[in-house]
Amino acid sequence: MDNIKQLWGFLKPYKWYFFMALLMIIITCFALSISPNYEGDLTSLLMANATDIMNGVDNAHVDFDVFFDIVKILISIYILKTISQSITTITLTYSIQSAMHDLRNALLEKVRKLPVSYFDKHHNGDVLSYITNDVDTLSTALQQTLSELIRGSLMLILGIIMMLRINVTMTLLVLLIIPLGLIITRIDIHFSQAKFNGQQEKLAELNATITEMYTGYKEILLFNKQESAIEQFKSINEELRDNAFMAQFLSSIISPCISLVTYIIIGSIGFMGCMNVIKGTMLVGELQAFVRYIWNVNDPISQVSQLSSQVQSAFAAMYRILTLLNEQEEYDINESKAISINESIDFHDLCFGYNDTEIIHHLNLHIKSGQTVAIVGPTGSGKTTLISLLLRFYDSISGSIIIDSVDIKDIPREDLRKMFGFARNMVISWQYL
Repeated sequence: MDNIKQLWGFLKPYKWYFFMALLMIIITCFALSISPNYEGDLTSLLMANATDIMNGVDNAHVDFDVFFDIVKILISIYILKTISQSITTITLTYSIQSAMHDLRNALLEKVRKLPVSYFDKHHNGDVLSYITNDVDTLSTALQQTLSELIRGSLMLILGIIMMLRINVTMTLLVLLIIPLGLIITRIDIHFSQAKFNGQQEKLAELNATITEMYTGYKEILLFNKQESAIEQFKSINEELRDNAFMAQFLSSIISPCISLVTYIIIGSIGFMGCMNVIKGTMLVGELQAFVRYIWNVNDPISQVSQLSSQVQSAFAAMYRILTLLNEQEEYDINESKAISINESIDFHDLCFGYNDTEIIHHLNLHIKSGQTVAIVGPTGSGKTTLISLLLRFYDSISGSIIIDSVDIKDIPREDLRKMFGFARNMVISWQYL
C-alpha cells in the first residue's frame, strides 16, 4: 500500500487529467451497460410483431416507428461510448506518460545522490535497468491495464445490477463466476508472482552482465576469458528463460479455467431462460440481454487473467523502482568550513572495509604540510581506497582523518572534493607503481 501511495505522488500533479479519464471510463461503462437492454427491446419488439403476423392478428405489422426510435437511441449510445473512449485514451496517456517522465527524472536525480558504496554492490547494468526496463514495464502496465481494470470493475457492478432487474434467481447463479474466478486467480498468482519477480531480477542481471562484457571486451580477449564469458551469459540467459516461461505459463492458464466455469454457467442459464420464456415469465429480448450481461460479468475476471502477467510484472518493477528511490542518500552537512591544506593531514587509528570485511587495520599516517608522499603497492593493496576515504566516498569504520585540526566528517563532501579534486586522478598512475 505504501508503494501505491508513493507512486501516486508522481501521478498527483496530473490528477485532473487522470480524474477526467476516470469520468470518461464511467460514461463508457454506463453506455455499455444500458445498450443490451435496448438491443433486447428490439428483439422482443420484432418477436412480438412476427408472432402477431403469424397468428393472423388484425393490422399486425412490424412497428417501424418504435423500431427506429430504439435504433436512434442505440446509435446515440454508441457515439457517446466512442467519444468517451477517445477522451479516456488521450487524458490517461498524458497523465501516465507525464508521471513516467517525472519518475525517470527522479531516478536520475536519485542516482546522482547515492553513495559510491551503492555502486560497489550493484552493477551498472542493474542500475540502468531501473531507469529503462523497469520504468517501461510499469508505464506499459499502467497505460494498457489500468483503464481495463477500472472499466472491468465498473462493468462487473453495473452488469450485476442490470441482471438483478431481469431475474434474481438466474443472477445468483451467474454470481458463482466471481468467487470461483477469484479463487482460481488467487491460487495462480500465489505461485506466479515469485516467477515474475525472478524474471525482473534476472533481466536486470542479464543487462548488467552484457554491459560489463561490452565495457571490458578488450580485457576478456587479453586474458582469454571468451569461453567463461559465454558460459556466464548462457547461464543467466537460461535462468531468465526459465523464470519467464513459468511466469507466462502460470498466468496464461487462468483464462481457460475461468472460461470453463463461465461456459458451464451460461449453459445452465440458457436452459433456465428458455424454460422461463416458454412459461411466459420472460421475454426473448430479456434472455438475450441477460446473456449479454453475463459476459459483462465474465469479461472483468477474464481481463484480470489475461492482464495478470502485465500486472504482476508491473508490481515487480514498481517494487524495484521504489526500492531504489528509498535508498539512503549520501548525507552531507550544509555549512561550508574554511579549510585549507596548509596544515598536516593525519590518519589516526583508521579502520575500514567493504561489506563489513575489514581490509585496513588501525592505520596511522602523518603527512606534514608541503611533504610529498608516494602511495605504492600492487593492485588491491588499498591505494584507491585510501584516496576514496580522503574524499569521503566512504566513511571509515573507526578512527579518523584530521585535516587542519578538523575531522573530515565535519567537512562537507563537496568542499573536500574541491580541495582534493586532483587526488582521484593521481590514483590512476599510482596503481601501476
